[in-house]
Amino acid sequence: MYFAVEVPDKGEELTVFEEAYKKGIHRTVHAGESGPAEMVRRAVELYHAERIGHGYHVLQDKSIYETVKKQNIHLENCPWSSYLTGSIPLSEAKHPIVQFAEDGANFSISTDDPSVTGYNLQGDYELVNNYFRLTEAHLVKANLNAAKSCFLPEDEKKKLVSDLEEIYGFYH
Repeated sequence: MYFAVEVPDKGEELTVFEEAYKKGIHRTVHAGESGPAEMVRRAVELYHAERIGHGYHVLQDKSIYETVKKQNIHLENCPWSSYLTGSIPLSEAKHPIVQFAEDGANFSISTDDPSVTGYNLQGDYELVNNYFRLTEAHLVKANLNAAKSCFLPEDEKKKLVSDLEEIYGFYH
């Protein structure tokens, strides 16, 4: 079970997230897509987020970015959506996903609603590969990150990671 919400400024949501945290219910928070790094800070410090939806603007604040990396908080990235929503301008010299990859942050490549964006996951992979110049190794790492950060029960998660490692040719 998990609970997800966009970071609000205040209200009942904080109480719900606090209870979810106490009860061990997993938490994803949508933050830092178009809002500032402060929203990511709130997601981490107040809402105890384990996963951040997008999180691109976390790079605006080195201290919260270091916290996200240190706590291994997963950043769910949707490259085409980041352009289509205007959260990352096309003129941006380096997309935050590239920085996450270079820094070894816990990130993955996802897709937002294909019926709205017109892009599926393959389109997002092609974007990061062809235009961001992420390598196959980056994509493998992103997929393993996603599997290791998913909210499956631990035994199922271990099986998923093991299956992926076998598919990718990692032998123990």
